[in-house]
Amino acid sequence: MRKRRTPWAIVYLLVGLVCLLTAVSVAASSTRVDDLIPIVIFGVPGLVLTFRAPIFGVSFGASGVKYSGLLKSRSYAWSEVQEVKCAVVTGTVFSSELPELVLASGTVDQLSILAGYGAGGSTPNKRVERLVTELEATRTSGLPA
Repeated sequence: MRKRRTPWAIVYLLVGLVCLLTAVSVAASSTRVDDLIPIVIFGVPGLVLTFRAPIFGVSFGASGVKYSGLLKSRSYAWSEVQEVKCAVVTGTVFSSELPELVLASGTVDQLSILAGYGAGGSTPNKRVERLVTELEATRTSGLPA
């Protein structure tokens, strides 16, 4: 199995640690029940980001693909995946290019944690394109001729 991680995982981890440390510092000096609100507001996202960030990414091999995103993970056998392609999601200032799995059921699963960003979609994101090429090559190598 090959594993590809998002370069943004370190940023997510650092944001999670800052949120977690903020919640801990508020908890250390809290004396009222009202202080629970900022503890929960910072603590819950801090915990999620701190513990999920190290596993963000995609693992793939001959048997299929496993995606680990922000809140959950999903796995697909290659027989369930019809195609792997790049999807472009446009925004006001930036657009993002991300891997997209077109499933045999007709639905699509965008792997948003692996997105690459650019200004207006004028320059393709090479990292995302390489990942999509690798995923598609792995998928097609297991198909019968």
